[in-house]
Amino acid sequence: MLSINFPCRTIPLRAIRFSREWSLHPWDSQNISDSLLQSFYRTGIIHKPILLAKNEESFDILCGFKRLEFALSTAQLETVECLVFAKDTSSTTLLETLLTDQSLSQPLSLAEKARFVEICSRFLSPQEIVLIYFERLQLRKKPATIMELQTILQQDPIIITEVHAGRLQDKMVADLLRLPESSDRIALAQLFRDLAMGDGKQKRFFSLIRDLAFRQNSTISAYLKTPAISEILQHPVLNVPQKIQHLNNYLQHQLCPMSSKADEEYARQVRDLRLPSQCALSHSPSFEKDDITLSITFRNFSDCSRKVPEIVKLLFGNRYLE
Repeated sequence: MLSINFPCRTIPLRAIRFSREWSLHPWDSQNISDSLLQSFYRTGIIHKPILLAKNEESFDILCGFKRLEFALSTAQLETVECLVFAKDTSSTTLLETLLTDQSLSQPLSLAEKARFVEICSRFLSPQEIVLIYFERLQLRKKPATIMELQTILQQDPIIITEVHAGRLQDKMVADLLRLPESSDRIALAQLFRDLAMGDGKQKRFFSLIRDLAFRQNSTISAYLKTPAISEILQHPVLNVPQKIQHLNNYLQHQLCPMSSKADEEYARQVRDLRLPSQCALSHSPSFEKDDITLSITFRNFSDCSRKVPEIVKLLFGNRYLE
């Protein structure tokens, strides 16, 4: 059971070992966001860091690395008020404290869950980790999940950071990890980050780029460096939405050049008709059929019921009104 009877002590900063041994986000531990920095400036360190005593002269950081980093580097304090666990504190208490402290600010990211499981593995068997923590972490209760989480922590820092920030959703993370080449995973993660793509766009572009690279017997990273794509991504005038649109058009044309050509011809023909704004034409997907659908927008149902008979009569004759 978690004990809450641990003392608050004034600890010299020189006695604290700035190790990431217990950090749930070691890849981000020294990156203090502007909002957090401003909070420190306004109110100081309200939430006390939690330390684990190694002896009377040395302490490890259990929780609060960034708070202590601010105290040392920015505020240039000599001492800090901390909550201190004794050296012989049980691993159960330490793990519970670590999980609870992080959960107080926000739910754990997938990368933080992976890191927590990695820390747990120092003290618990895979079966114990699944039994004790997976329901609380909202993870699939299977030992294989532990290996999947370990794989995330083995990725390039770019991917781990994107997973931690929530910009790569769980399904996309799984798709990326199935790619055999690390350079391909990194290239896609950078593309999604640079173009601020959401989950839907990530899925669409992932499939397009993967299939086109495979068709050209190329790696994904090499394909994304081809002149046509580089020109779009590095264009000095296009904004991000425009780059996404141009890239999508280019990839679609590469995937289905005949369909893209048909689309261009279809768009030209529609423009030549000079339809009023209330009318729109649509074709079947990929032009599988020759059918064309004309859509007309009316102000309301009364307007529609008044005009439809006249339109039907003009198009099909009186027999459709009988």
